[in-house]
Amino acid sequence: MAGHEFDGPLGLVAGLTMAVGRGRAAGFVADAAGVGPGDRVVDVGCGPGRFLREAAERGAEVVGVDPSRRMRRMAERFTARLRPRVTVLDGSAERLPLEDRSATVAWAVASVHHWDDVDAGLAELHRVLAPGGRVLLAERLARPRGWFNHHALTWEGAQRLAERASAAGFADAAAERHALGRRRLAVVRAHRPAA
Repeated sequence: MAGHEFDGPLGLVAGLTMAVGRGRAAGFVADAAGVGPGDRVVDVGCGPGRFLREAAERGAEVVGVDPSRRMRRMAERFTARLRPRVTVLDGSAERLPLEDRSATVAWAVASVHHWDDVDAGLAELHRVLAPGGRVLLAERLARPRGWFNHHALTWEGAQRLAERASAAGFADAAAERHALGRRRLAVVRAHRPAA
């Protein structure tokens, strides 16, 4: 996950844009992952922290991981009132700074398209999830001939991502389509087998 593209001047604008107006998406992701008290959530590519706040407000302990220093600083600022339930760390999907089996939920929202190595990222998610842990990968669903499709997944890409999750050892990996108002999401859900 490169991440350094957000450290320049446009990163501030992007971060502020991501920090507001995503309440519906954050609620959907937390609901879909079944987040609640007792969960330990890792948000891969946490950006400015909107999804961290949602999980913490539901009683979960949350770790946000992002390679961008600007995004980490924004996440720390926007989640300050939720300390110590929220921690923000430097890292990437391919190198998560977490112990084995330390999370019950892992999600990546609008960040998989930034990963340098999707298979390595999926292997890391599998490593940090406890048996029975849930994973949710959400990206904007690409529109035919859309101008911003490099920051999205096609439906076929979502199905391939589910197949790759299965190959990484996740169970019941499936691609889904969801509409949140005018926004459409491609979501891959799976879990680490309990045994």
